Amino acid sequence: MKNYVVFASALLGTLPLSVSGQAMPPRKPVPESVKIEAQKSVQALANQVVRGNQDAAFKHMNSEWKKKLARKNGGEKKLMEDMRAQFSYLQAQGVVIRAMEAKKPITGYEVDFGLVPTQVNGQVQNAPVYKQWLVFVPTVSLISATNRKAQPPETYDIRVDSFQAAICTKGKNDWTFIDGSDLKAANLRELFKFLPKDDKKLGFPKREKKVLKVR
Repeated sequence: MKNYVVFASALLGTLPLSVSGQAMPPRKPVPESVKIEAQKSVQALANQVVRGNQDAAFKHMNSEWKKKLARKNGGEKKLMEDMRAQFSYLQAQGVVIRAMEAKKPITGYEVDFGLVPTQVNGQVQNAPVYKQWLVFVPTVSLISATNRKAQPPETYDIRVDSFQAAICTKGKNDWTFIDGSDLKAANLRELFKFLPKDDKKLGFPKREKKVLKVR
């Protein structure tokens, strides 16, 4: 689903930082098993969207991202109404999502850095950890769009390459999502401050629309 607001944000890079005087640990690679679970979760969401479930994108949207959008769009109820209205408008205009496939992720990060109470030598200490996974899951959608104003009407078969930013608490399977179709790197850094500063190094999957056939 299309994002509704572009947020301004400060760009925070990956310079050596500390939290409460403790050195910030380097990131570990995202395990392949986590990437597979992210891909499966995005496919499950895609299946709902293809079946016409208008509320799926809103229901499974990342909670912090949803709060940001809601603050800029008159609250969560208004945000949901706007998303439903857009979905219905596209359907009325002859736009139909025929299929959507989640592809194998390549890029992911440890995110949500913070301090967690941990037992060390019998004493509780605040250990610096990354608490969540962030995985960029590429998607390929096949969409048909009918131009009813043309005589005779024309239908376009379109391939759309995009992605979902899939987010999960470590050790859980509670995946939530941020649609990548209009996502800006600066917006994502609002939630996860220590992502790569260079947008090119962030590793967003390809975003492209291509007409395959006109009939």
